[in-house]
Formats: sequence, structure tokens, C-alpha cells
Amino acid sequence: MELIRVQDSDYRKTYELYMSFPENENGYMNNVYGYDYDRFLKWIEKKRNWSLGKELPEGFVADTTYVLADGDTYVGVFNLRHYLNDFLREGPGHIGYCISKQYRGKGYATKGLELTLGKARQMGIHEAYLSVNKDNPASLRVQLKNGAYIHHENDKEYFTRINAIKDGATRQEIVGQFYAQYDEDIRLERSVHGRLEYATTMHYIHKFAKEGSKVLEIGAGTGRYSIALAKEGFDVTAVELVESNLAVLREHSAGLDNLRSLQGDATKLDDLPDNTFDVTLVFGPLYHLYEKEEVNKAIDEAIRVTKKDGVILFAFISVFAIMYSNYFTGNWGEGQEENFTQDYKVRHFKEQLFTGYDVTGFEDLFLGKEVSWITTTGVDGLIEPIERRADFAVSDENFKKLAAWYLAFSEKRELLGNTNHLLYICRKK
Repeated sequence: MELIRVQDSDYRKTYELYMSFPENENGYMNNVYGYDYDRFLKWIEKKRNWSLGKELPEGFVADTTYVLADGDTYVGVFNLRHYLNDFLREGPGHIGYCISKQYRGKGYATKGLELTLGKARQMGIHEAYLSVNKDNPASLRVQLKNGAYIHHENDKEYFTRINAIKDGATRQEIVGQFYAQYDEDIRLERSVHGRLEYATTMHYIHKFAKEGSKVLEIGAGTGRYSIALAKEGFDVTAVELVESNLAVLREHSAGLDNLRSLQGDATKLDDLPDNTFDVTLVFGPLYHLYEKEEVNKAIDEAIRVTKKDGVILFAFISVFAIMYSNYFTGNWGEGQEENFTQDYKVRHFKEQLFTGYDVTGFEDLFLGKEVSWITTTGVDGLIEPIERRADFAVSDENFKKLAAWYLAFSEKRELLGNTNHLLYICRKK
């Protein structure tokens, strides 16, 4: 079974599915009830924009609607709101769903909600809010099977919460669950901030990787950088923790004899010998490492396998950019509690999924290490939250200008805290 965005679905089959729903059943409102097919297609285009946060009606929030497909059969719909306003927080919550009557009682709602919670994790939603009518015990059971608990109730409804991160999950399991649901392969292509991150990062790689360099990428994801560098002729070794990412990397790198791919953890690179690589890229692991001991192991392992005078690029995320990007939708207090202590110290714990740093705090991790600092630079600026504006637009011509402009200022200290992704660049002594 899989979830398919309505804008990517077979429109005729999706239309027939929606027409099988009543106008209002057990609290699920069918907003296209009675539409003819042409009007339905116009609604699909609205949903495409709404999923991007564009042209939202007053009181609406960005949301994505999925059809649940079992093979070629469409059996239900699941709607995921990307964030909550006051009305949603006290009412419907993040997720609404409906299964067509002929497919009920077959486990589709339970599986569909499980998949939707995976989508919620991708958006950084760690606790999903839902509601269910008290006269709909079947739907309540669906939520309870997915880990829900009843937070509060009124005369007509239960208001439930589901922790999207499973209790007791290890760091590896949490990261693996996230990337198994996340389309990492197109992350650097589908948005302006992703394209800028890629262009700026490649600039710095090329600054230090010379002809004949042996390059290591730790946390290679689906291989966007590793494959590009291998195609340029570099001898590349790619290490990736998550099996689903590694599978994509290997598929896309088939035939590249100068790219070796390994499954491994950044904290334990036992298969790699000391003093081997001219340039080492650590582009994901420190987003997901929380314990000081593990952070230090990852840094020390990268240094160990790099040659003397070799260059290491460590990627990290600004905790301030995390706040600016995710917590101005009525949820500031939640973000502050998650990322800062009561006396405003930065917090790190595995259930965050992504952990952020104060820039100087990250630089301090390297004090006493056998490296010399070269620079700290941003790679994507403050574009991510701005890109959600309905009037945001950057043409291809303007993107080239933007990329050149940003590169001219990417190392300015006064801009670094606002930047989402950054690089700490150093040389092994």
C-alpha cells in the first residue's frame, strides 16, 4: 500500500473515490461532494497550491491530501495539515481521513494512518493531533492501534495525540524511519533553498578537492554529491547508515567503477583505514547525533581517516534557523521547549530528529582536536521560511544571480545564525 498525493494521482479514479463519500460522515467533511468532473479538476489544482502554502483561503493552513492505494485500487483519502492554527489545535488537528464504505473493516484505515504519520515525521511533526466522534469507535480503535491516547474530550468528541516517534526507539531506528518515508533523492532539486545549498556546497568541495583527490562522503544519503563527484573523475567512497538511501545510491551509481558504497555509522568507520582520504565530507550525521560522546566519535573518526593536510567539511544546522523555519505558526512555545532549556541553553536529544547548534557552540566542538579551522560558511541562507510565501518566485536567470550573490556573503558572521545549513571547514594537522 502507498499514499499518493491527489495532484499526482489518477484523477478519474480519485474523483470516483471522492464521489463514494457522503457529504458529512462521522466528522469527515467531503468538500467536493456533488462536484462534476471539471470542477473537481479545478479543486485538484487548488490542492496543488495549498500543499505549497500558496493561495490559501482565510483560516486555512498548508495541507497535503493523499489517496491510499492498494495496488491499482484507491480505497481512501488522508489529509495532513502541515501545522496547526488555534482552531485546528482545539479541533480537527493534523490528520483527517475516510475509507470508502466498500473497503472498511479490512485494515486500510490503520495502515493509511501509519503511513500518514510517516509523512508527518518528514515535516517535523513529532506529536500529531487528531479528533474522533464518540459515536465512531472503529476510528478510535484505528488511532489507538497507531499509539494514540485520549488527551481530552467533550460531549461529542475525543481529542487524541499520537507521538510520531516510537517510545524506546534508538537513534538509528528514528533516523531510518524518517528517511524510509522521505524522498531524500530530490531534496536538493525541488526547492530554491535546496538548489542553493547544493550549488554553494559544491563550490566549497571544488575549492579543496583537486584532480586525483580521494574523496570520502560520510552520511551520503542517496548519493547526490558522491555520484556527481564520481562523474567528475574523483575516487569516491560513500558511507550511508540508512538502507533505503543506500539502495537508491547504488542504483543510481551503477556503472561508476570509481564509486565505492558502504553501509556504516559515522561513529564507527571500522572498514576505513587511517590517513586515507584527501577530502572528507560529513554532510548528514551531525544533524542526528545528540550524545556528546557520539558527536565526538563522529568528529574523531572523520579526522582519523583523513590524510595529514587533508580537508574535512562538517555540515550542521543552526538552531535559530530551525526556530525561524518551523515555529511561527502558533507553535513557538513548543519549539522553544524542544530546542532550548529554561535558561536558553541549546538542547540535544534523539527524539528531536534534527538537532541544531549555536554557531560558536558547534565550532567549540573542535577545540583540542587535531585540526586547524579554515572557515565556517552558510550554504542556503534564510530562504526556506521565505519560500513558503504565496508570492515567492525565483526564475532560473535570477537563481544564477542569487547563487553568485549569496556566495559572496556566505561566510559573513552576522548572517550565519539565520542560515539553515552550514559548513565548518578545517584541515587535519
